[in-house]
Amino acid sequence: MTSGYTPGSMPGKDQPGFDQILRALREGLNENSRLKEMTAEEVARQLVQGGHLEVEPPPPLVAEALEGLEAEEQSLQNEELSSEEAN
Repeated sequence: MTSGYTPGSMPGKDQPGFDQILRALREGLNENSRLKEMTAEEVARQLVQGGHLEVEPPPPLVAEALEGLEAEEQSLQNEELSSEEAN
């Protein structure tokens, strides 16, 4: 079964957008930090099962959102380290 998503395409009208997925991921990670260890397909299912999304999002979009959150976390950690070194 394919998700109907190809890189660069917009999600279908019944599928959640990137911002919705990102928000759902943040909520889901607050409840279950192990989502980071799962595949994008598993995370997509968990977001629906956990009530964070109504429709299962395309796994490539979930993977992109996970990467974005990871990069955001890394950036915050680097900022904290820089401010500690400055003190």
